[in-house]
Amino acid sequence: MSYRQWKRVVEVTISGKAGSITVRDLKIDFSVSKSIGSKQNTATISVWNLTKSHRRQLGEEFDTIELKAGYAEGPVSTIFKGSIRDVAHTKETADIKSEMECGDGDEGIGKGAVSKTFPAGTKPKAIIEHVVGEMPGTTKGEMKGIDDLPAYKRPVSIYGWGFRELDKLGREHGFYWSIQNGEFQAVKNDRTLSGTTVVSRETGMIGIPEVTDKGCKVKALLNPSIAPGRMIDVRSDFLDEASGQDKRKSDDGGGIFRVSEVTFSGTNRSEEFYVEAEGNRIEGGKVVK
Repeated sequence: MSYRQWKRVVEVTISGKAGSITVRDLKIDFSVSKSIGSKQNTATISVWNLTKSHRRQLGEEFDTIELKAGYAEGPVSTIFKGSIRDVAHTKETADIKSEMECGDGDEGIGKGAVSKTFPAGTKPKAIIEHVVGEMPGTTKGEMKGIDDLPAYKRPVSIYGWGFRELDKLGREHGFYWSIQNGEFQAVKNDRTLSGTTVVSRETGMIGIPEVTDKGCKVKALLNPSIAPGRMIDVRSDFLDEASGQDKRKSDDGGGIFRVSEVTFSGTNRSEEFYVEAEGNRIEGGKVVK
């Protein structure tokens, strides 16, 4: 990371039938939760002092939202894109806060139904791509390890909600699937998606990573490139909570992990601007289960 992590940038674009509005200069708070699995990503995004007409339109004429965050000298990237589920307006002193509860992939999950029989010899990837094609508002993204799945020896029928059929396929063939900012992605249980982010004191790591039974948890200054399925290169000594001892010898100062869960939280008006990630250790090029 060659840029300086200062002069934070937060941008919210709200759009729908009424057009779109982009907010940069008003106060914005956010909390975004993402995971590698099929549980939908969610966000709570609050904007202060929108106009009265815009407040009235939230969740109706304005029903989709995109949140970008980063730094003036670095990348400003989308960390959440989805639908506005619920809106609450509250008055705090002279300011009016509009808090929006949001979900990623709502249209695809709620409207994607399938009914099709595939002949013997069909590969799981073809079935996956068909299901994704039937999920409105969902585009096809990166899939790792899916090409290697063997073809079915018998005909296969799918019927019902697309997300449930994807869950069945994931359990049967050992892969995770999720919708990230409206884009479908899938990765085999022991594989990773493209991209590695270094997490160290020099790149904004805060404190010492925590050892978990499968890997680690780490906190850092917000970095939009940390995402479910991708790798993080954690360069730090670990703290064993049970003993309170530095685990430098056993963990060799860090390691490579695949991100399983990530949370972004921050504001453009105070100090909070963080990413917290949990990951599974990678050994010998494979993810440790």
